[in-house]
Amino acid sequence: MIVGCMAMVLAIFFSGCSSDAVVQKKTAAPPAKEVTNVGTEPKQSVDNSASYNQIASYMEEESKKAFSPYYELLEFTLSDYEEKTVDGKVKATFGYQVKYKNFKKDPNTVDYIKAAKEKNDPNYQLLYDEYLQLKEMNFHLKAVIEDTDSITLYTNVSPKGIQWEKAVMSDFILKK
Repeated sequence: MIVGCMAMVLAIFFSGCSSDAVVQKKTAAPPAKEVTNVGTEPKQSVDNSASYNQIASYMEEESKKAFSPYYELLEFTLSDYEEKTVDGKVKATFGYQVKYKNFKKDPNTVDYIKAAKEKNDPNYQLLYDEYLQLKEMNFHLKAVIEDTDSITLYTNVSPKGIQWEKAVMSDFILKK
C-alpha cells in the first residue's frame, strides 16, 4: 500500500517535470512587462516608464477610434514590451491585444446571420452562437516616439521573421 502511494507520488512528480517543461525553462524570456486597462481604469502596470505609459495610452486611444464603432471594447493589453533609444528616438516593440465583443442585440437581426438562416446554411447555428462571445485581436507592433507628441506605429507584415510596415489601427478593419 505504502509502495503504491509512493509510486503514484513519484509518477505525478515526474510527469510535472517533462522534457517540455525543462526546455521551456531554458528558453523562457524574462517575465513580460504588461499593462491591462479595462475602459480607462488601469488594472496593472508593471513598467512605469514615461514612454511605456505614453504608448499604452496612445494604443488604447487609437484602438477606440478605429474599433469602437463596430465593437464593444473591453480590455487593452501590451505584453512582451521592449524598448531602446536610438538617435534620440524611443523604439519599442510589443504584443498588443484588444478583447472585444459585438454589441448586444439579437443575432438574428444581423444581416449575415439572417442570410445564413434564410439559406439554411449549415453554419447558421455556429454564427449565431459565436456572435455575442468574447473575442480578441492580437498584433505584433513597433512604436517609434520621435518627440513627446509624435508616435509612429508599425506592424509586422511578415509571416516568418520581421518586416515592419507603417500602419494605423484602422488599417486592421476589413473593408468590402
